[in-house]
Formats: sequence, C-alpha cells, structure tokens
Amino acid sequence: MSYWAIGKDGSIEEKMKNWINGRYRGELLYGITHLKEEGFGIIFSKTKKFNSNGWAFRITNMLKILRDKREYDIVYAPYYDGLQALIYLRGLRLYKKKIVIWQHMPIEKPRGKNFFRRFLYRVFINGIDKFIFFSENSRNESLHSGIISENKTAVLNWGPDLDFFKNIMNETSGQDYKDIRFISTGMWYRDFDILIKAFTGLSVKLDIYLIDKTLIESYKNVSENISIHFIEPNELSSYRAALEASKSSVIVICTKPVSKRKQSFGLTSLIEASALGKPVVVTRNRYIPQYFEESQIGLFVNAGNADELRRAIIKISSDNDLLLQLRTNSSEFALKKCNLQLFTQQLASLFENI
Repeated sequence: MSYWAIGKDGSIEEKMKNWINGRYRGELLYGITHLKEEGFGIIFSKTKKFNSNGWAFRITNMLKILRDKREYDIVYAPYYDGLQALIYLRGLRLYKKKIVIWQHMPIEKPRGKNFFRRFLYRVFINGIDKFIFFSENSRNESLHSGIISENKTAVLNWGPDLDFFKNIMNETSGQDYKDIRFISTGMWYRDFDILIKAFTGLSVKLDIYLIDKTLIESYKNVSENISIHFIEPNELSSYRAALEASKSSVIVICTKPVSKRKQSFGLTSLIEASALGKPVVVTRNRYIPQYFEESQIGLFVNAGNADELRRAIIKISSDNDLLLQLRTNSSEFALKKCNLQLFTQQLASLFENI
C-alpha cells in the first residue's frame, strides 16, 4: 500500500477524474493510475491542494500525514515540495514509513561552510529512502557529488499513457493537415527566438502553442509561415495540446541550452510524440535519456544553433522516406521500450524491493 503525497501543481482528485474521462495524460500521475494492476493500493493525501506558504504549509501537511490512521507502507510523490518537514523527521528516524521521491535535477554538494546547514542537508538526503531519476546522467552526477549512495537511487523509463493517446488519435481521426506541418506545444524552458529564427522564410508551416499571453504579443506576425496560438493554462492544457499535436506531421522541441537548470526539459513532449507516432526535431539535453536518440525517432540537433535546427527542418520535410521511417520508429519505440505500463511495472518492482 502506497500513500500518494500531494504534488505541487493542483488537486489529485481533479487530475484522476480528468484521466478517467480521457482528458489528462496518465504518465503525469507517475504510475498511480496503473499500480493497482501490479497489486498496490493507493491512498491520497488529505491535503487537497499545494500551498506555497513556506514552512507553515510544510508543517501542517506533515501533521496531517502523521495523524492519518489509514494503513500504508510508502509515501510516494512526484516532488519533495510540501514534504520537507516529514522528510526531516524521517532523516532523524522519528518517522518509520519509507519515502520515495522523483528527483528532477542532479543532487549537488551543499554550498557554503556553515556546519549546521550542511548537517541539515544530510539529514534531508537521509530522509528520502529512494530517489528516482529520469536519466542515468542525472543519477551519475548525483553519485559523483558524494552526497548520496547508489542504493538510494533508481532510474526508471518514464513513458506515455498509450490509452490516452490512442483516444486522442481516434478523436482527431481524419483531421490531419494535408501539407507537412510542424508544431511546438512545449510549455517550459523553450527557446522561441531560436525556433522562430530557424523557421522564418521557409515554405513549411509551424504552429506554436503558448500558455503565456505576453509571448503571443512578442512573436505574432514574425513570419508568414509561423502561427502563434494560446492555450489556457489549466488541468486540460495537456489534453488540448495533444489534440493539436495529433493533427501535425512533426513535433519540434526547441529547448534552451542547459545551464543551472539541469532538468530534462523536453522529455514530456518527446514521450508525447512517440505515443502519437510523430517524428521529432529536438535539441539535445544531456538529462534526457540517451535511448531516445539511439532509437532514431527523429533528428537531434545541438541547442542554441538556429542554422543546425533549420537544416534538420529542411531535411525531414523534403525526404518523405525519412519521414515515414522516423514515424515507424517512433511508434515502435513507444510500444516496445517506453510507455506507462512498462514504467509502472518498474515502479512496482522498486516498491517491492525497497
């Protein structure tokens, strides 16, 4: 039995309701939709919504968990935000349940020489029984820091909810664009300046979907072949974006070069593309698993290079055989290597052996 702690981005009950109705991507719930099939029960936190009100919320959330009399063995969450107080308690061995957290960035050495702060950092790390990483590079950098031992880490192949995307394809059946159409639907850390520079003046069309209205004003009317659209940022954003992606020919994922934000930006769009059987043109990010590029589901280019991106766009749009082969590779990759069902089996195995 696992206890699903609250995520930082809204009500779990609302997300589950939308998933049941085919309006929310199951993989964004990190396996809890399918754990029952693997023999694990899930109970949800009594804290309904995340509150960014610092330690007042963290302590309140901890007290609610401590007072919860329902039976569970593991606290499992997509982020540690909101669970800090509970994690410290676990690190001091004053809380007996195991804690499993997704780690979105490499773990680094604590900064500064303050003994007390370094002590608290180690207590916090010790309070998490298992860190789940998206890629080997992220885990290896964490191990290299010397702060964490390998037995506290795992790398799982986070993958798409194929049933959700099958419904999306059924819903958009017959609505595909007749010409080759590129689309960008990514929400975070996108390099729109490079993306627009690469497409400006080309004969192929690009649709960019944004959740920031201020960006629409900045980028509208930049080129005749580029259209800018707005998607309301809410629980249904990923569903609406998937509908548009399903109609297009190629998904473009243009992220900014990795700097201090050492995260797998672009991964959510990559697994969406594979589930829809769409080729990709994508900028490289060392924190995205290498097997995406090795599986030849698209053309990978270096981030921050508009000329290289432009050449990839021209290549994939002018070679129909290449386009068809990448489409086949993408579908097979999602079916055989990377999907929610396979990922959930890995997660269940992790829970059984923790």
